[in-house]
Amino acid sequence: MPFDSLCLAAAVQDCQTLLGCKITKINQPDKHTIMLRLYGPAGNRRLLLCANPENGRLQLTEHSAENPAKPPLFCMVLRKHLENARLLAVQQVPDERIVRLDFAAHDEIGTPTARTIVLEIMGKHSNLLLLDTPSGQIIDAARRYSHNVSRHREVLPGVTYLAPPASELPVWHTLAEERLAAQLLAGDLSLPPARLLQSRLSGLSSQMAQEICYRAGLQNLANCEELGAYELERLNQQIQQLHQIITEGQFQAVLLHQAGQPQDVYQGFYPLPLQSKANLEQPQFASLSQALDHFYQAREERQAFDNEHRRLAKLVDKEEQRLRKKIKLEETDLEAAGNAEKFKNAGELLTAYLHLLQPGQKQTELPSFYNPDELVKISLKPELSPAENAKRYFHRYNKAKNAEKQITRQLELNRAEFDYLQSLSAALTEAENLADLQALEQELRAAGYLSSKASKADGKQKVTKPNAAANQPRRFRTTDGFLLLLGRNNRQNDRLTTKLAAPDDIWLHTQKIPGSHVILKREANRPFTENALLEAAALAAWHSQARQADKVPVDYTEVHNVKKPNGARPGMVIYFEQQTLYVRPADLTPEAEEI
Repeated sequence: MPFDSLCLAAAVQDCQTLLGCKITKINQPDKHTIMLRLYGPAGNRRLLLCANPENGRLQLTEHSAENPAKPPLFCMVLRKHLENARLLAVQQVPDERIVRLDFAAHDEIGTPTARTIVLEIMGKHSNLLLLDTPSGQIIDAARRYSHNVSRHREVLPGVTYLAPPASELPVWHTLAEERLAAQLLAGDLSLPPARLLQSRLSGLSSQMAQEICYRAGLQNLANCEELGAYELERLNQQIQQLHQIITEGQFQAVLLHQAGQPQDVYQGFYPLPLQSKANLEQPQFASLSQALDHFYQAREERQAFDNEHRRLAKLVDKEEQRLRKKIKLEETDLEAAGNAEKFKNAGELLTAYLHLLQPGQKQTELPSFYNPDELVKISLKPELSPAENAKRYFHRYNKAKNAEKQITRQLELNRAEFDYLQSLSAALTEAENLADLQALEQELRAAGYLSSKASKADGKQKVTKPNAAANQPRRFRTTDGFLLLLGRNNRQNDRLTTKLAAPDDIWLHTQKIPGSHVILKREANRPFTENALLEAAALAAWHSQARQADKVPVDYTEVHNVKKPNGARPGMVIYFEQQTLYVRPADLTPEAEEI
């Protein structure tokens, strides 16, 4: 969601608490962003100024940012001119996405000076500039450019600062009702109301325009051809009410969240509840800065999760593809090795009928031992004697038999490894946060699929802080109150089944399908109900690779019937005395609630 003038007004209000604070540190995490550390009566505060084309904003923040080893030039210039400077004012250029921060500073010899930071939030034209306040000259900018880039102005050191060109349209809240009506009716009435507002008035974002039209009751109008006096009066009323909110600073910051989406996935933010988005959840925050902190932190974590998930999924998929090829080749070789008996039979026939063979033959036909009326064709090497040809077939027989044993053993190992990779793929599907992915990465590294170098970037080892909650199995309750425990990954499946579960608890797992281990906990003096078993089985089916199937076979047995073979990979077990239930995975979702 764009950071519009209404958002900037709310952010500027948040920043008024910083007036009089002294700059103690200046960092530039990236080419678009400046982080000012300020100290005042309220202690240390962080002010973020971002001119990113997509995420441009002004806000107070509680979060620090990783800084480059060598500060960029613009950061060095800011440090030179603003070291120990005091913030005097934070002002928004009226109805624009431009804010000026005025500072009282000192030059190199201690003479008092005045400096101004200008943040222009204008999409791809966004910029950060440092000005000499009295003269209005540009000292430096995050993005320099000349008239070759912009006909309107140059942004270069020493050039007098010129504000971005203003719109020729009237500002959205400055017109009286009659002039507003005339301005709108002179526009293209085939447009929807929100589009008409934006095309005829300046300073309105698409979100502001939609909200005004919704509050005026015009959301169902496909175009403006039927706009009458009543509708125009309602539009004017809502415009003035929205302007009053800005003037009086009556902001109520919200995040926009779609029900059913992960809790850390938001549709956007705004400094007041949006009636036009009544279909969305809108949790409120004490300030826009707090809402922005929550929004961008959640988005950064989600992006980091998605990137890490994509990296691990690509690795697992690559290994699966490799094993598929190996297994296919080994199955072909095993089929070829199945000709061993044919070689043995040919050698025995040649030995029995040596007296009928002549040197130099390329082929012979001999009666079968099992059906004398049937002739068996046998290829011969003419350069070998009949006895040497017989010996050659016995050699091929022995070689094929040995190969069959080796191929069979290797095929079993590769199929077991493929099943293990399938379980890792299932665990990736179940991963909900970075801690889950960290556990999977550790498992991949322990299994030899990932070297220590694979998780290094820019010479630094990537470290994810352990999450204690993520190391515990998920907990559910059946509708009749039984506790269910579910493993998040293979290592946790091992711990859950072999350490946490009691011998008489019930263990459940999808039959021959990768998925999570589920434990149905037994309660004293209370037998399991059929409903509890069905819900536990549905849970096991839901947290498996068969989630989308209509019916899934789920095996269950008591925990003491589940064994982990020596040397088996994480999550791999054998079990016996099991029974099988066929369940629908989706049936569990409304009936069992995670606690």
